[in-house]
Parts: sequence; C-alpha cells; structure tokens
Amino acid sequence: MSMRLHIDSLIDYGGFGRVYVGQVKHSGRLPVKSKVALKKIHVTKHVKNPVLLHEAAALLMLKGHKSIPAVFAWGRSQYYEYLALQLLGSSITNFSHTPTMRNLIAITCQMLDAMEHVHKHHIIHGDIKPDNFLFGTGQDEGRIYLIDYGLAKLYADPLTLKHIPDGKIPALRGTPLYASLNMHYHRMPSRRDDMESLAYSIIKLLRGSLPWKDANRAEQLPIKATWTGPALCGGYSPVFGEFLEYARGMQFEEAPDYKNWRARFRSLVSVEGEPLLYDSSDRNPPLVGSISGSDRPSASQPDPPPDSEDEDSLPDSDDGWIPTSSWPAPERVKEEDLLGNEKGGDSARARDI
Repeated sequence: MSMRLHIDSLIDYGGFGRVYVGQVKHSGRLPVKSKVALKKIHVTKHVKNPVLLHEAAALLMLKGHKSIPAVFAWGRSQYYEYLALQLLGSSITNFSHTPTMRNLIAITCQMLDAMEHVHKHHIIHGDIKPDNFLFGTGQDEGRIYLIDYGLAKLYADPLTLKHIPDGKIPALRGTPLYASLNMHYHRMPSRRDDMESLAYSIIKLLRGSLPWKDANRAEQLPIKATWTGPALCGGYSPVFGEFLEYARGMQFEEAPDYKNWRARFRSLVSVEGEPLLYDSSDRNPPLVGSISGSDRPSASQPDPPPDSEDEDSLPDSDDGWIPTSSWPAPERVKEEDLLGNEKGGDSARARDI
C-alpha cells in the first residue's frame, strides 16, 4: 500500500537522522492532509540492514499496545530511508510547570507498562531515557508512548524461549547518561539494563537532573557507580532508591517484577481510578524535580532542503561521492541484532505496512 507525503517542518534531529512533520498527499489508510511523524536517515545501496527497516520491524511486532506508536509506511530512495509514524507530542521532560508527584507516578506506571510489553515480546529496547517517552496528543494527551527502536534486539528466541548467553560487547549501547553500569562495562544487554536505565529516567524526573550529567564520558561511570539509590533519592520516598538498587541487583536472565513495582509506585498517591494518566492541569503538591527540559540540544541547526537528496553528495558515502552534506554517515544493524527476517516473512512485514 503506497503513501505519498509532503515534508512540512523539522521536529528533531539526533545521531542517526532527523524527524519531520509530514503531511499525507496520498494514502489508502490515512486521510489526505493528515499529519504524521516522518523519520529520515542517510542510507546507501551498500547498507545491508537499514536502521529504519529494523525499527519498523520492531513496531510491527509490538503493535496493538497503548504505549506503542502506530507505524504507517517505510520506504527508501537512493540516499535516504523513511519511516512514517503516528505523530505524538513532546517528550516527558518538557513540562510547562514543575511536575507533581501524582503526575510522576502516572508517568512511571505507564513507562513500566511499556517496558513489560516490550519484554513480553522477547525484545529489549536498548536506549531507555526520558527523551524516548512522548506524550500523546488530543484525547490521548495523558498517555505515554515509547519510541525509537533502532537499538532493539531479541534477548531470547521467540520460539524456543532460550535466553541469549552473557558475554562482552565491543562498545556501550544506548545513551551514556542513562546507561546501566553493565553497559559501561560492555556487558551483553538484557532486560536488567532496560530496567536500570528506566530507574535513572525516573530519578531524573524526580530530582530534575542526574549528578553525572555534566561529566565527560570517561568520568560518568566512576561518578555513577559511587551513587547508591538511597543517596540519589534522599528526601523522597525510599521506593525510588530501592527501585534502582533492585535493577542493579538483577541477574542477567532475570525477569523483572513489573507488577510489584507498579503497585509500590502507585501506593505513593491516593488518586482513585485506573489507568492513572498524566494530567497537565494538576498543580497539587507535593511537587518534584524541576522544569529542566530535555538533555538534548534543540532542533535549530540548519537543514538541507527536503527535495535536495539526489543533488547533494553525502558524508562517508560508500557510493564514492565527496562529502559536502551535514547528514550523518550511514548506519546499519548488525546481523545478531535483527528481529528475525526483516526483509520478508511474518516476523517483520516492514516493507508492506
């Protein structure tokens, strides 16, 4: 099923590529002029396992849950790969006012829901951080969505349920600020690493920042390792610090106790009703954290015109062009990180979304 889009404006950019607001010009699924989020990264014909095809595969495997954004289309041109997704709101760090404990717990419980859903499908996310949790829009503005599955990988075989073996990896995966201690030590990732990164994400919202935020990459591990959960969360309920200690103490193959931790966090507020959703109008104390915003720079850098892809040569292009573009070099997904057959078959029907 084909889809034609017009690129309206830049939303954000990162190490792999850029995200735009796209307007539908033709589609068999969406109304004309409706808005989508359009991810775009540099790719060439020599990239065997493109990142956005991998992300589309993960989203299709995870679809149907309230925390997973809808995926509409994947495609590529000579130099670029595209993925059209449900257009969401801002990240959970972008509060218009100092957050309340009630809203922090609402966000925390929804993040745990998302984590449990991903893990139930034998997948680890690999880059859990506040910027990868977005608010919904319209009637879903109180819901939290988990995005960015470029580093997703299987931790167990979906058929045999055999867990991957522990071992070493060549480099840290994910974002150093929120990476687990084991990721800093280049250990094979598993569910425990997603949970430890989730703990740092919650603590960031609770405190407003993390003590190692301004440290360089080499200094982050020793600083992070000296901070215990209780020390990081002093002055707040011990549940927050205990959650970090729990995540750090998990075994490589251990399944997280999502239900218990949801209940423990939920007990910190007396609000009736389920599910507990984020409420932007809530101003009731106690307040937590600060209006600190994202840990990433704003999307203000100059951007090449959307229609210039075939005229612009690209950095590190394996097609032999001289680099003159600001686009990052092409990225690929390693064979061992693929979610089954991503180029065909039932495990990932990404090309036929």
